[in-house]
Amino acid sequence: MTDRVITDIDEVLTTTRAVRNRMDFDRPVDRAVVEECLRLAQQAPMGSNLEDWRIVAVDDPALKRKLSELYTEVWYETVERPLAGGEAATTTRLSPAVRPDARSQARQARILKAVKYLVDHLEEVPVLVILCSTKPIPERAVGGTASGYYGSIFPFAWSFQLALRSRGLGSVMATAMAHKARKVQAVLGLPDDWRPVTLLPVAYTKGLDFRPAARADLADVAFWNGPTERAASTSA
Repeated sequence: MTDRVITDIDEVLTTTRAVRNRMDFDRPVDRAVVEECLRLAQQAPMGSNLEDWRIVAVDDPALKRKLSELYTEVWYETVERPLAGGEAATTTRLSPAVRPDARSQARQARILKAVKYLVDHLEEVPVLVILCSTKPIPERAVGGTASGYYGSIFPFAWSFQLALRSRGLGSVMATAMAHKARKVQAVLGLPDDWRPVTLLPVAYTKGLDFRPAARADLADVAFWNGPTERAASTSA
């Protein structure tokens, strides 16, 4: 096992952030570290007790460049162009201008800037990890087989991110890459039933001093036995 730089589980759980700006593009990431974190992630819960995930880690510069080009297309098609055109759903979801106060507007603007930074530098990230599912694609977005489809791959992804954080590496769940799933399959020569669900760029972080993010008071989002009895306030 490689040395862990953070051993307190509560610290790992509360400081595993979406890392973009603070990725160290110049520090190599050894394959052994990535594989170790993937082995740990294999212990994540899985639907039907089946390992219906397939993982492709990419460190070949030519392949990273092609994936970066696809990610740039995704940014333009799903963020930049819709926002510029005032498309309603995208504006409501992503535009800083529709956030309720100056603080949340500034935070959303920083997030978009960070996402664009990753778009512009994706091919410089030492390792790109593509998580795929071999389960049949759900017919409905909610209900049916959808919970099992996503309920296996995302626990795997989160466990992988936690393992990375404990070893001084960072990542971000770039689910938008699924918009180009077929093209990702073609670039990597994947079988048809290896369906890309998310991309995880992996790099060492510049510093380890990540802090818990601002979150709602627990009493506003958690309840006992129905919607009327609130959980204890975080500030209590």
